[in-house]
Amino acid sequence: MKKRIRKKLHVGEFKQTGNVIFINTDGDEQTAETVLEMLEPVIENHSLTVAGGGTGRIIVPSGRIKQIPLLAGIVITTVAEESFDPDLMMFMVYVKGAPEVPQEALDAIKETFADEKYELQIGEKMELWNNDMGLRNH
Repeated sequence: MKKRIRKKLHVGEFKQTGNVIFINTDGDEQTAETVLEMLEPVIENHSLTVAGGGTGRIIVPSGRIKQIPLLAGIVITTVAEESFDPDLMMFMVYVKGAPEVPQEALDAIKETFADEKYELQIGEKMELWNNDMGLRNH
């Protein structure tokens, strides 16, 4: 497969992965605001892109992103359809153009919520574009 096609399909050396972050809260609007404020410095310091949300919020990647990765889109759709526990906030984190989220970024997220009452889970690294669902169409 030619390099141009591999890049377009995000395969081989262009494969990207991300992690789903689950934060169990009390479902309150103020709690959602607090969680987002806590995440903001980590996101900025590690150049993370975030998609997802919860508790009446939808977070979509900002900037000049032409396409949202398949897995991040599934997270956004799940939140938008409210087909999840209302006390759960769910985010996909990834680094645009990087093969994976650096471990220090995941550690910073864990550390941010270590002393808080919110239950945090960080999912395993997952392929953003294919996600065992076949290659996407362009």
